[in-house]
Amino acid sequence: MKQSRHYLFLIIFIFNIHFILSNASVFAQAQNLPGSGAAPQALSPEQGGFAGTGKNNDSSPIRQEMINSLKERPEFRGLTPEEIVKGKELLDKQERQSDQESKTVKPGDDGERIKSLFDRYRAIGTYQNISTELRPFGFKFFSENDERSLTPRKDIPVSSDYIVGPGDEVRIMLWGRVNAQYDLVVDRDGNITIPQIGPLQVSGMRFDELKSLLAGQAKQMIGADINVTMGSLKSIQVFVLGEVRRPGSYVLDSFSTITNALLAAGGPTEIGSLRSIRLKRKNKTVAEMDFYDFLLKGDKSQDNALQSGDVVFISTAGPLVGIAGNVRRPAIYELREDKDLLSLFNMSGGLIPSAYTQQIQVERIQKNERQVVIDFADKHLAKSGTFQLQDGDLVKVFPIVDKDVNAVYLGGNVKRPGKYEYKPGMTVKDLIGDTSALLKETYFDYALIKRLVPPGLETQLVPFHLGKLLLQQDNSNNVSLEPQDSVYVFSTGVFRDKPRVTIEGEVRRKGTYDLLSNYSVKDAIMEAGGLTKDASLDKGEIFRVSDKGDISQIYFSVGPAMAEDVKENLTLMDRDRIVIHSIWEDKSRQVVSVDGDVRGPGQYPLAVDMRVSDLIFSSGNINESAYLDEAEVSSFTVENGKSVKTDYHKINLGAALKNDPEHNVLLKPYDRVFVKRIPGWKDERFINVSGEVTFPGRYNIKKGETLSDVLERAGGYTESAYLRGAVFTREDVRKLQQKSLDEMILRLESEIFSESSMRMSAALSGEEIEAKKAELQSKQKFIESIKNLKATGRMSIRLAHLRLLKGSKYDIELENGDSIHVPVKSNVINVVGAVMSRGSFIYSGQMDYKDYIQMAGGYTRFSDQDNVYVLKVDGTARKLLTGFFNWNDTKGRWETAAFGEDVKDIEPGDTIVVPEKLDRVAWLRETKDLTQILYQIAVTAGVAIVLF
Repeated sequence: MKQSRHYLFLIIFIFNIHFILSNASVFAQAQNLPGSGAAPQALSPEQGGFAGTGKNNDSSPIRQEMINSLKERPEFRGLTPEEIVKGKELLDKQERQSDQESKTVKPGDDGERIKSLFDRYRAIGTYQNISTELRPFGFKFFSENDERSLTPRKDIPVSSDYIVGPGDEVRIMLWGRVNAQYDLVVDRDGNITIPQIGPLQVSGMRFDELKSLLAGQAKQMIGADINVTMGSLKSIQVFVLGEVRRPGSYVLDSFSTITNALLAAGGPTEIGSLRSIRLKRKNKTVAEMDFYDFLLKGDKSQDNALQSGDVVFISTAGPLVGIAGNVRRPAIYELREDKDLLSLFNMSGGLIPSAYTQQIQVERIQKNERQVVIDFADKHLAKSGTFQLQDGDLVKVFPIVDKDVNAVYLGGNVKRPGKYEYKPGMTVKDLIGDTSALLKETYFDYALIKRLVPPGLETQLVPFHLGKLLLQQDNSNNVSLEPQDSVYVFSTGVFRDKPRVTIEGEVRRKGTYDLLSNYSVKDAIMEAGGLTKDASLDKGEIFRVSDKGDISQIYFSVGPAMAEDVKENLTLMDRDRIVIHSIWEDKSRQVVSVDGDVRGPGQYPLAVDMRVSDLIFSSGNINESAYLDEAEVSSFTVENGKSVKTDYHKINLGAALKNDPEHNVLLKPYDRVFVKRIPGWKDERFINVSGEVTFPGRYNIKKGETLSDVLERAGGYTESAYLRGAVFTREDVRKLQQKSLDEMILRLESEIFSESSMRMSAALSGEEIEAKKAELQSKQKFIESIKNLKATGRMSIRLAHLRLLKGSKYDIELENGDSIHVPVKSNVINVVGAVMSRGSFIYSGQMDYKDYIQMAGGYTRFSDQDNVYVLKVDGTARKLLTGFFNWNDTKGRWETAAFGEDVKDIEPGDTIVVPEKLDRVAWLRETKDLTQILYQIAVTAGVAIVLF
């Protein structure tokens, strides 16, 4: 069956996205006005003054790139580029036809980023556009107080109700009949022992009770006055349990309260209660704290002091409701007794002025079945006191959406943009005033009013001619304003390019600059940072573009122009391009070069009377490795302007550096001095010697040194050395082997996958396609396993006693990076490949390869018995003779084995490889020369390849 090759194409579709602006009517008989997809452009700088008198004659269309940054100007917020373009076209048509027309477009939506509570007051956004991403109220207290808030406090006075216990230090001062001072610690039994008084039980007493007891005992026993204070205080151990982030036992200072314990435990979890925090002492609840009282009112009366052994327990939170939108503290709140909406408003800090009370919305889940929405109007919050909330309710307070009803807006190229009060009968001129209110470069041919027309609040664009209004006092352009109108005044930069000039060449800051009034060549050069050192003062150029696009060239002298010579310091025009030339353009830059063993090789300017030594010193002098007996000077001469002649001249570099005139020659333009390096300078070479030698290690070798020389330096072989198994590797050989290995793998991959492509294209049924996919995966796995093979760079050598090795063909000259390893003699034969049990067996001189294969269980049914080969211990590979007549690749001849016997080529350390039959795998049968390729790969990589 003829198979056709299919190719897989990846087709990338590129979709063009077009923004289509619908044609809407502005006035009754409006023409279609093209929208502009460009973003607005920046206006002129806000500087004082007024430029331009009379009407601007430029009626060119608005340039899209010039209105790109209008969006960044706050006075243009709400005005789109499309509206600017449409308004301009309306004004042009209005002047031609003297007929005012109208057109409406949908208003844009200005979303402002809310930054503070007051910003939220003033923000007028889309109705019901409120955030419902709420966090539990009060949890921020625990996240913002770290472990530093738990530092023991030593500067707080001890209160009279402080309970004394073991570990407390009591400081006693006696005076009168007895003068003494004692620092006593309450022991584990709760006692303190006072000299001359004896032990006293004080644990469990309040501090004021302790002072009274000690004062009485001092008077009674020794007749002295006493002063009692507390020194260092005991620590207490409490337990924080329930819904807290880090439940467990905590050691706190004796002043700690419930709040301190909660801070130590990280606060409540997401389902923990802040309104029912219980303090348990001796298995009884002795106090309960509502943390909201502390957070909302600053009430710490419930924040009881803790005693050792106390348990602070946080239960699961009660009913939770969320409130979002226009309240001061949108959050999730836990309810207790007061479950009405007004209480929730109070907890959230109350409504902010922008809250719309005509629709308060509650989202509620009913009976675990459905969610409903409840809307009600409560302008004076009368209903909120009776509306009861349920667990899971979400209350939404929406904002008011009406803008200022009595305001008009002025924006654009004016000195005082902003919002102004609307007054009945107000006109555009009343809002703008006169030309003194405008910034410079105002565009007088066009201004625009954006109006919202009730009842649908559609946008109407009303253009007018600003120049006729303010400069010609034409009242026909003095349009009457209406509330919420926005008036926009534009700069000339929106509609036409600003005059600019470009300066290039030998100036410090090349670029384009604004063309000012009476702007001259010198002005442009100075604004560009002045001339460089290489600037030519003789000639400069101005390339000037006419209105028709013709380019003319004007020459001037740079030096006189900088001296303000009127004839040379020309006045510039819009789009002029100034070019300042270099002094090197008229004369070639003469250079010489130095290469080789110097510190700074490269090109250097040719100085007057420059010699070889001068160039060497300019390059930073020679290196220590420079060859002083000889250097080379190359000279280049142009003959008749047609060819280049090269001359080479050898000099004694040492003599040149000593200023010998015979060698320290004068240099000519483009001469090249080459400093040579001392032969063999620090050209260190190394070889790694390892294994069974007396002194293994990394040896430095010299040119011409051989393998026997290094082995002799290493002390020769040890008694355990196995010379037949010596491994010698060389880096250059490894690179060549790897290249050959990669080529063979690439060839194998190409043949295998070309067959796969033809088979895949011929597959018709779904089962065939799936089978081919599985076959492809098998091929990919096989190829990847082979790609991981790396060449070793091993060279086959035969070591012998050093006396016999020296001078033999195996006594090779060494190279840098060589490695020699002499192993211990191995009495093992390895059997791998298509045998029943791969393994290693003890070598016996009486056994041949078949005996070892039998010891490995014999051949498998997939074994290729005709192609058994052995990887020799010396790195070579040899095919074993399995028939009566066999071809010897090494000797290039046919050989016969003794009748009934096989040639025995097995040595200790050898590996017998039994290949697999290729025809067991369908896709391998058709791969050309596969057996030979796999054999070569195995020999090169020094491994046996197993297919599957």
